[in-house]
Amino acid sequence: QGMKMQAVGQLAGGIAHDFNNVLTGIIGFSDLLLLKHKPSDPSFSDIMSIKQSANRAAGLVKQLLAFSRRQTLRPQILDIPQHVDDLTVLLKGLIGERVTLGVEHGHDIWPVRADLVQLEQVIINLVVNARDAMPNGGAVTLRTRNVEAGEAATLNYRGMPAADYVLVEVEDAGTGMSQEVMEKIFEPFFSTKEMGKGTGLGLSMVYGIIKQTGGFIYPESEIGRGTTFRIFLPRHIPAEGEAPVRQVAAAVKDLTGNERILI
Repeated sequence: QGMKMQAVGQLAGGIAHDFNNVLTGIIGFSDLLLLKHKPSDPSFSDIMSIKQSANRAAGLVKQLLAFSRRQTLRPQILDIPQHVDDLTVLLKGLIGERVTLGVEHGHDIWPVRADLVQLEQVIINLVVNARDAMPNGGAVTLRTRNVEAGEAATLNYRGMPAADYVLVEVEDAGTGMSQEVMEKIFEPFFSTKEMGKGTGLGLSMVYGIIKQTGGFIYPESEIGRGTTFRIFLPRHIPAEGEAPVRQVAAAVKDLTGNERILI
């Protein structure tokens, strides 16, 4: 399975890079045309449609690059519980009122080294999938804790060496998945949703981001009992002077004044 994913990833990554170059030209020339046409011109809306379609294609290319592990990551030292807490307001807005979100953190979570934006994308994707698995409502639980090398050795997850990890779990009480579906969920363009309700790239993108970060992801599911995704991120031991990134609220400034706004 790992070799198959690697081969498909290399193919997708090569195509994505070439396709990205083509899209850059389409978007650039669309911008030039928009500068030469006023919004009242009959062709203006057509040019806008070309640009919007190219931007949607660029979004797909970004997902393919994530799956094939060819993204440009900006790793930094992260304090996972803090960033998960920062995400909760956004996540509650995404899952709606019928789904509750619970967050449980272990004690003294170790720092990890990862790209914050990509890691947030992973958590958002898994939580939204959990919401979709519970059409009648339910509960999603986010957990973080440390996993020491001794415990990791007893877990028997294929391909994961014994080491210190920070574990991030996303658990739902949804419909669950069969073993046949579980074997395919990380493959690109595989989706259990109906036509038009997703590209089937979400979980393959999650898989690529976690692998490129040096981590591991394993799903466990049972029909009618829900699904749990477990993400193992390698523990990072900071060098002297290194510290986790913390999001500090900006100082409040007095922004009152009088200005003229041109529309």
